[in-house]
Amino acid sequence: MLVVAEAAVLLGVKSGRVHALIESGALPSRFATRDEIAQLLSLGRVRGVPGTGIRLVPRYAVEAAQHRPGRGWRKGRSRKPKDAQA
Repeated sequence: MLVVAEAAVLLGVKSGRVHALIESGALPSRFATRDEIAQLLSLGRVRGVPGTGIRLVPRYAVEAAQHRPGRGWRKGRSRKPKDAQA
């Protein structure tokens, strides 16, 4: 299980985008238990606990999201069809 900040680094997005994916249902998550929070704090993976709790994202979901196409048009790809002549 990864915390949201770790998932954001792996996906190459900001943590707000990860939260948006969680809210839309595209990325599954759950809240950490007290034992998990204690372990995360002792390992230094989180600095503190917000009042809303810590969300954990399964590693398999992050790996699956890495292979999804990104938003917008890919850089370096022409928008004109190959058959069209200007």
